[in-house]
Amino acid sequence: MALLPSKSPQTIQNINDIISSPHIGYVKDPSNKVEVFVIGTSHVKCSSAVEVTQLITNVHPDGVVLELDPERVLRLTKQYYGFDADGNLHFQKVAASEQTIPISNSSKGGKELLYGSDFVAAVTTCQEMDIPLFLGDEYAKETQQRLMNQLFRVEAYSPIPLVTSLLPDITSKARADIATTTTTSRISLMNTFRMDPKKLTPLAVSSSPPLMLAALALLVQNNEAAASIAYSSSSSGILKEVLNVLETSISIVISFFASCFLFNTVIVERDEILADSTIRARDVLRSLKNETFIRKRWEFSVNSSMNPNEKKTTSFDAKTELPLFTLKTPLIQGKRRNLNLFEPRWLKMIDSIIREDCTSSSSTSPPQFGCVRCTNKFYSAASINGLEGRYADIIFERRGTLASIVELKEGKRPISGDRKIGVTIEGVDEFTIDDESSSISVTNDGYMIAKKWDSNDLSKPIQIDDEYVKVVVVVGLLHGNGVVKLLST
Repeated sequence: MALLPSKSPQTIQNINDIISSPHIGYVKDPSNKVEVFVIGTSHVKCSSAVEVTQLITNVHPDGVVLELDPERVLRLTKQYYGFDADGNLHFQKVAASEQTIPISNSSKGGKELLYGSDFVAAVTTCQEMDIPLFLGDEYAKETQQRLMNQLFRVEAYSPIPLVTSLLPDITSKARADIATTTTTSRISLMNTFRMDPKKLTPLAVSSSPPLMLAALALLVQNNEAAASIAYSSSSSGILKEVLNVLETSISIVISFFASCFLFNTVIVERDEILADSTIRARDVLRSLKNETFIRKRWEFSVNSSMNPNEKKTTSFDAKTELPLFTLKTPLIQGKRRNLNLFEPRWLKMIDSIIREDCTSSSSTSPPQFGCVRCTNKFYSAASINGLEGRYADIIFERRGTLASIVELKEGKRPISGDRKIGVTIEGVDEFTIDDESSSISVTNDGYMIAKKWDSNDLSKPIQIDDEYVKVVVVVGLLHGNGVVKLLST
């Protein structure tokens, strides 16, 4: 088990030094014993990547939440390590010493990205410092669906959230009072943009074209109106040009409310998702401190057939070792569940279980493996011996349920034709995994094995940890204050 590193308490002066930066917000909640540092970043090439690394290094948090979903984190890290969609290396990696962005995992190097270096910096820094990573955002398809659902709601076009987000919060308390009374500190967008104008790039790119077109249209209309008035004194000509100017003005208003709609649905509503993810991360980290959860991290190959150094399918001792499979919801005793497995590691796990059962002459029960509820799952791309692999950071419950294999069905995936297995399992006995670091190992195939587990003693007392949980949240600048506000209320 990869335990969380011990933390030395931050002094008040250190906290004030950290949050004095205009791009960092802060929330301290004594009732839930949590401190949250929200760093607003610009995803383009600017100083954000360096600032993310510095914040994580200085705070040394218990966990880091990213404004990413599983698809985006995999795409960004594959680009960083130079792999295309098929896992082929398509560029010569840059040595870590030649990088211009901070690379914590310096032994592996990587590619400097034009977009997303802030997130990659957070990932590599946390990997180097052994800090759990949490994905805090929804999938892009979910955002698109929400846009369609909100299209005809009047409230979705309110300009208030957009206007207030760009104004300084005059009601916020001074940062210097944070040790005594203040628990919240906002991000200053104006000061952030002034210190690093490059951070304005995404906002300028997205908003400038419609504004420039509208202004140009208005200028043209004004010139045409002036020319018409100069050469025609008829009231009908003047009225026509006034109507043209009015038409352009209406288009500007429509563009403004369209921007409000996008801000409310793409930014404000996702602020709620990011805040909820931060609260969930806090609860998981608290349970990890209380030792009711276990954390394990490792790297494994994606396509072992391409790696000549990869060992053959792992064997294990069914009498003393238990392969583990992670589920989103617990497996209930006496209940059946269907699994659709196609990842190479799970196929190899099932093959090993069946082979071990066939070679065991004393086996009288169906082949079994352990199922545990996974409370956090983070996967990113990794480079293993120059080939594409995965970095896994998994947090799961110590208590699980043995699963008996009832039925196996071999098959092929529709498009690729790759092998898949349909597995019907049934919950049997409950078990508890020992919380010692040596109780969990990872096979060469990429799945976990429990070496110390007990199906009888399920009553180990919970160790209550009263220390503050520290969380760093990495989000875009327009999300920062929204997340701070939600977490403070």
